[in-house]
Amino acid sequence: MLDRREAWLAATFAGGLHAVVAAVAVLRSIEGSSEWYDQRDYHLPVIERFAAELPAPVLSDYQSATTPLYHLFMAMLVRLGLDGMALHAVNLAFGVALVAVFAAFIARKAGLFAGAAAGAALGMSPYVLSSSVWLTTDNAATLMLVLAFVASAGIACGCVRMPVRSGVLAAGWALLAAAVRQIMLYTAAFPAAAVVARACAERRRPAWRELLVASLALLPAAVLVGSFVALWGGLVPPSFRAYHGGGANAATPVYVLALVGVWGGLACASIPGFFARFWMARTWLAGALALAAALLVPSNYVVHVRFGGVLWTLASRLPAPFERSVVLVPLAAIGAMVLVAYLRLWTESRDRAARGVGAFALLALLGMTLAQTANQQCFERYMQPLVVVFCTVAAAALAGRSMRAWPLALAACAAFGLSLFNVFRAGG
Repeated sequence: MLDRREAWLAATFAGGLHAVVAAVAVLRSIEGSSEWYDQRDYHLPVIERFAAELPAPVLSDYQSATTPLYHLFMAMLVRLGLDGMALHAVNLAFGVALVAVFAAFIARKAGLFAGAAAGAALGMSPYVLSSSVWLTTDNAATLMLVLAFVASAGIACGCVRMPVRSGVLAAGWALLAAAVRQIMLYTAAFPAAAVVARACAERRRPAWRELLVASLALLPAAVLVGSFVALWGGLVPPSFRAYHGGGANAATPVYVLALVGVWGGLACASIPGFFARFWMARTWLAGALALAAALLVPSNYVVHVRFGGVLWTLASRLPAPFERSVVLVPLAAIGAMVLVAYLRLWTESRDRAARGVGAFALLALLGMTLAQTANQQCFERYMQPLVVVFCTVAAAALAGRSMRAWPLALAACAAFGLSLFNVFRAGG
């Protein structure tokens, strides 16, 4: 009962904090951010168009690069008479729910203060805040992803009596996530990833029957996305094929590792003993190898290819000799060191449930990286919140009740500072 009470308190604090800060920005009617432009030029016009076309909206092409569930849902609300602030309130509710669910999940594993601090770190993210302030699909899709992850986490830790039921629930949330953003198709693999993670925790090979059953969760979302690919003639609506459908971006894995170096480092710093593993010789060797690997691909700032985010902005203002950023490459090496230090702690743990959830979080992080690499654009807003989610879950799994809240509180303060610049300063 104590962990449930702590979960509710952490969810209330973090969700309430996010709601208040985002509501202030909404009421100020801030303009000028990239998300505001997306709302004005893409999402709101699509919502209004679908509202006019209901009950038979034309889905073969429209001014959004994503699958249409978010826009259709908002369009139905418009047909019911909602507009203006009412739509913003509904949109804000997605962000509050996302932050609250995440904070509650961490609190159940690591206690009230860790859960509240983790929720605040996510809720103060400039990208989670911006998606609550302006009408975008990000928070709605991420909420469904987190719910699919939570449903699958019980399989990874081996603590659910009916894993098939958990898989079905995860498949449902993954279907909704993919219906909001087709790139979220990888969330449908969460049950299978959880089976693999559980096998890793028990130091055995996953049973093929378990994998086969878990893989069935892929079908609903895969069929949905496949139907839209057939309708559009590609992975995105025709209007966005040149912008988002031009192939993979090799800089994305480097960027994800750089984000892990910042936000994953703060999350893993909450694990007792992390710093001792971070300073080990083998960790530094891994960092050197990652540094060499990161130098293999260009990582300089290039508009419409490599841009859009806090680290990209910093990279654009500092040298990039031979098209290699002096910001992203070292941070990517640090990110690799963070992961190696974490894996050292993971191998030392004797708690199978903790190892299962930790491995599952890392597999989810890998899935996100692969999915985002397939996008021609490398935008921080699509990756930073999920790096916070997956790295914090991984840390909480191993640390449990000994998890330290101060690094997460520091992350929340840093995120809020960035939001003051990215969100509140957007209007000048």
